[in-house]
Amino acid sequence: MLRRTFQLIPGVGPWKEKDLWARGIQTWDDFPQSGVVLGQKLDDGARRRLALAREALERRDLKGLAAMVPSREHWRLYPEFSRDAVYFDIETDGAQEQVPTVVALFDDGGLRVFIQGRNMDALPEAMAERRLWVTFNGSCFDVPVLRQYFGKAFPTPDAHIDLRFVCRRLGMGGGLKEIEDKLGLARPPHMKGVNGWDAVLLWRAYLARGDVEALRFLVEYNLYDSFQLRSLMDKAYNRALDDLNMDAEPRVPVFERGEVLYDVSRLIMELGPTERDLRVLERVRAQDRDLRQD
Repeated sequence: MLRRTFQLIPGVGPWKEKDLWARGIQTWDDFPQSGVVLGQKLDDGARRRLALAREALERRDLKGLAAMVPSREHWRLYPEFSRDAVYFDIETDGAQEQVPTVVALFDDGGLRVFIQGRNMDALPEAMAERRLWVTFNGSCFDVPVLRQYFGKAFPTPDAHIDLRFVCRRLGMGGGLKEIEDKLGLARPPHMKGVNGWDAVLLWRAYLARGDVEALRFLVEYNLYDSFQLRSLMDKAYNRALDDLNMDAEPRVPVFERGEVLYDVSRLIMELGPTERDLRVLERVRAQDRDLRQD
């Protein structure tokens, strides 16, 4: 789809692009090297722009291509750079100055979880490993929260696909879980109805009592928020091709979450209490003994 994108030419929007397709100019290579195509003023610039795009793609220059393609069309970059993608989601403490509590990443290397008070400081380095970020509403929430928290240490991706806006353009409004249900990506029964405020309550339970079971539930919830984005990205990309009547363009295979569910279970079970958690439990138990003695 990227090679069919003409909106990287200044002055070409969705309608002019569709007109080019209708005239048989389906890819960059089909754009005539002579004659009038868009108009005498636009054609020379168009040919230069397409040459730059070809060179950038040959170099695998995601940043350069993302700068040329309008942000609303960044979904078209996906198949060429899916191996460079990381799908992530965050939970916060619910305070006015939002602090990230749990962050789950999913990429070709598998699942990773970063937890406040354990390994959250390692998140910026992990995020910097991937050039393409995929989120749901991450441009409005997740990334601003993380950038505020980490400051200059937090990296900037070469491209960011926010699926909230991709899905909305495809007629799929609502929240992530609602869209998942519509697309057949429903979560297991014990995750049904769990929301962001529940995530805050789970974190507070963990902090207050060292409740590792609350932490495990929170982490599982967050993990689903991250790896479900892979399947949603695949389905949204294919649906966008359908929306453009791109019958000849190959669809991407939709990721099956069964491939990672074992890793989800493993990560959750590995979450034992830290020394800090044990001190919390000791303090709570001591308070309970004092109350009983009174």
